[in-house]
Amino acid sequence: MVSAYSQRWVIEEFFRNAKQLADMEGVSIRSEQGVTLALCLVSWIDFLLHFENYEQSTAGDLPKESLTIPSIVRQWQYENLKAFIQRLHKDETFATKWLQVQEHELRRKRKKRKPLVLLDEDNTEPIGDAA
Repeated sequence: MVSAYSQRWVIEEFFRNAKQLADMEGVSIRSEQGVTLALCLVSWIDFLLHFENYEQSTAGDLPKESLTIPSIVRQWQYENLKAFIQRLHKDETFATKWLQVQEHELRRKRKKRKPLVLLDEDNTEPIGDAA
């Protein structure tokens, strides 16, 4: 019974990370295809985070205590912030260029919806948009 629960706990951590770290809490998926793509994406993110945790915990001669997934994400955020600040100090035009790119991205138009495709083997015809 303990073994079965420990496997369930890994699944619970997976979905907690998916909701919190991948910002999937409010996602509404309207098709089988959307569910498949979302689970595939979250699985890859989860794998990469756990791989990074493994790499960090086995770096050097002695194994280290593993970190939580949110700690790894915070570490990456810190490294990105540090690199961003260093870039601001070295390149005087970087802030202006960055603001121009961000301003350009402010008003993007929606893409037209493509017809959804059922993943059943029997039906290969595209179906209309989901409700």
